[in-house]
Formats: sequence, C-alpha cells, structure tokens
Amino acid sequence: MAKGISMLLILVVLAAAALRSQQSSAQQPAQSHVVPLKEFAAGQTFETVSGDPTKEGELFVIRIHREAGYIIMPHTHPIDEHTVVVKGTWAFGMGDRYDPQGLIPMEVGTYALAPKNMAHFGLSKTETVNQVHGIGPFKTHRLVPIYELNAKGIFYDPSATQPGKLTLTSPPDCFLLKLGTHVRGSYGEGVVVAAQCTPGQLTQYRIEKPDGENFWAQRGELNTP
Repeated sequence: MAKGISMLLILVVLAAAALRSQQSSAQQPAQSHVVPLKEFAAGQTFETVSGDPTKEGELFVIRIHREAGYIIMPHTHPIDEHTVVVKGTWAFGMGDRYDPQGLIPMEVGTYALAPKNMAHFGLSKTETVNQVHGIGPFKTHRLVPIYELNAKGIFYDPSATQPGKLTLTSPPDCFLLKLGTHVRGSYGEGVVVAAQCTPGQLTQYRIEKPDGENFWAQRGELNTP
C-alpha cells in the first residue's frame, strides 16, 4: 500500500513539473530574427538567412549574390522556388534553353515563382541580391553541364550542388578568349579572370576591372584592343 502511495506521489510531482514547464514555455515570447541586408564578401555568392535549405520539410530563407552580367543557365529544383529581388535588377525566364527574348525584368521588390521541376533561367542585369525561400531540401539540377575556366585549370561541372572535376580538355569552341586577355564591354574594361561554357549554347567571361569589381559578358559583347 505504501509503495502504491509513493508511486502516486511521484507521478503527481512529475505531472506538476511538466505543467509548470509548459506554462513557462507558453509565456516566453518567440525569439525575433532580424537579418539586415549586407555586403557580400569577395567571392561569396550564398547566405543562409533562416532555417536549413538542405533539410527535408524545413522552411528556409537564403540570399544569392550575382555579379553584373551573369547568366544562370536553365535548371530545375525539386521544390517551389520563391524569389524576391532585394538589390539590383534581375531578369527571369522559363524554358529548357536560355532565351534572352524570354527574360522578364525584375526590379527591387519584384517576386517570381519557379514551380518545382520547371526549367528556368536568369540574368543579373546589374549586381544583384535575390532572396529565395521555400521548403527544403533546396537542390539545383542543371539541364546541361558546364565547363569552368579559372586560374587553377578547366573544370567539368555537371551539377550546381557538387564541386567540378578537373579536366584536361573542353569543347574547342568554349574558351576563345584566354585568361589575362584585356577586353572592353558595356560594364567597363578589364582582364579575363574566369569563364563558364555551356557547350553548344554560350560562353560567358568574368572580367575584373582595375578597381577590383567584376562583371560577366559573352564574347560578342566584348571588344579586344
């Protein structure tokens, strides 16, 4: 009998403690989460604002930085992608092949939805920051692999979520301009420091200006001395 009373008292104490814990939690306000828009460090393109974009079923918010002139080639995501421009001028298009005529200009505050598994592409008309939100996992699938040229060599990059692999060759029409070539374009002038080639479609070159800023342009948009 005494044993039964002791067990009953223990259960009552545990229940009271749980109730106090719940009441305490209910009285505590949710923590605020304010992340101001800030400058991206050199070479940084991605910032996690809230949540974890890699987790299944978790709400996330990220910011993506792109330099002026950069083209995002057609790709898909396994989830709905919600995008709001928070800096600069972006352009958005739908389809499985890059088409500059299909781009829709997006100024600061403009929203775009790319439904899951729907191919889409974009152009950073100026230096931009886009804020993207959705429910993870957030992955990017390129429709066509790309070749990347930089000071370390040529890399074959089949997916935007995995590092490229060093290769000794690339399609012959990919990199007509070599690293270090002095060029002039609508964004200014400088030297070629990197390039990306989507075989059979286009090559875009990353140009570094004397002041250290960078922009991207295709061969036909650049003049050489």
